[in-house]
Amino acid sequence: MSARTWFSIGLAVAAVALGGWRMLLPGTESTSKEVGDDVSAMLSTTTRAAFTGAAASLDAQRNATGSYAGAQLTSDMTLVRADATSYCVQTQVGSLVEHEAGPGGSPEAGPC
Repeated sequence: MSARTWFSIGLAVAAVALGGWRMLLPGTESTSKEVGDDVSAMLSTTTRAAFTGAAASLDAQRNATGSYAGAQLTSDMTLVRADATSYCVQTQVGSLVEHEAGPGGSPEAGPC
């Protein structure tokens, strides 16, 4: 398993633990929707961090060569298209696919 997979598993375990802990506190009524929202928020933070790292690698490539093409990304990120002025990278965790068109974009659901 890759480091990202272990990290994602760790986040899922932490979210479940957080949800269970919240259910035990007096005066709090945690629902499965709230726990699911906590998991989604953690995964979203992880995904944003991965896209930020990819953008940094792409910017370094463009500064060095004048083009985003040929940038080396981590194994969990795929460079779908790149030229001198733009790029699109995507990642997939399970059945969830997200992409970012750049420069200056933000992660969005679905493929490039």
